[in-house]
Amino acid sequence: MCIIVDNDVGQTFFSSQRGDPYFPALDWVRRRGGKLVVGGRLWIKEYHGTQRANLVQSLEQAGRAIVYPASIVNAEEDAVKADCKSNKADCKSNDAHVIALARISGARVLCTKDGDLEADFKNRALVNSPPGRIYKNPSHFRLLQHQHGCPRTPPAH
Repeated sequence: MCIIVDNDVGQTFFSSQRGDPYFPALDWVRRRGGKLVVGGRLWIKEYHGTQRANLVQSLEQAGRAIVYPASIVNAEEDAVKADCKSNKADCKSNDAHVIALARISGARVLCTKDGDLEADFKNRALVNSPPGRIYKNPSHFRLLQHQHGCPRTPPAH
């Protein structure tokens, strides 16, 4: 039961209050068995030094977040970029690091407002078995309830 939160909605996601579109997903991570996954560029370059990083670290300490080592995410990011270059997949976004994180973690739900990333995340040539889904509002909460765990855990830091 894992979710990825893209940087474009990170501030909104982590500061959401009851009644906000992302609050059910945040509450799911905080108290209902869900886990947030981060790693690679999303963690090191996009979250680092922000209030979100502090919140993720608190969630990790509470067992509610998984931080994947950059070396593993970066290697998979290179594989995603190779798939895009070889035309194996019709890539639209510049977010290969998010696709890589989904591949290595098994997370299949993403919070984002980036239309190109949405297309890539739902592209079965990039994310499959099961395919990726996009969480944008409370009506999408069902996506979180049907997750079957976070099948791939990272090696120890």
